Amino acid sequence: MKEVRNNIYISLRKENGRTFIETLSVLLILILLGVGCFSLSMSTFGAYQRLNDSKEKNTELRVANSFVMNKIRQNDIKGSLDVKSHPITGNNALVIYENINGEEYETWIFHNSGYLMEALVLKNEEPSIDVSQTIAKVDSFQIDYNIIDHMIFTSVGINGIKPYNSVIKIRAK
Repeated sequence: MKEVRNNIYISLRKENGRTFIETLSVLLILILLGVGCFSLSMSTFGAYQRLNDSKEKNTELRVANSFVMNKIRQNDIKGSLDVKSHPITGNNALVIYENINGEEYETWIFHNSGYLMEALVLKNEEPSIDVSQTIAKVDSFQIDYNIIDHMIFTSVGINGIKPYNSVIKIRAK
């Protein structure tokens, strides 16, 4: 039924439930949109975390590999480089013999408890963890010295990333 007032037709019929259904459908669309935005932001955050972790691991590997290679190059003097079994860990370690202010020292570079470490001790003293400094966080460190070919092979690795393998030819024989 329509009522006429000043030549304007107004609908007097009641529309029961129609506004409730429209409101519910709009709310449902808004909830679905919100859930989609939230899931998109969570997946973006996860991808960012994985990318950031990968970059950090690569940085640690580069630092560790560069440190070892530079130490070898700096001390490429006859009789100053050796690879020995570390007394604490039992793994191979790089040993650098140096004369500092008339005293004979040994610098040990080794892997222990997830870290590449360096210890400076007097000659013929055993290096300990207490006097060692951490260089980089790595999961593995391997070093071998081929005396015949005068080459040192190194491998530095972190789980989930391809290890950095290096070969350096020693000039001092």
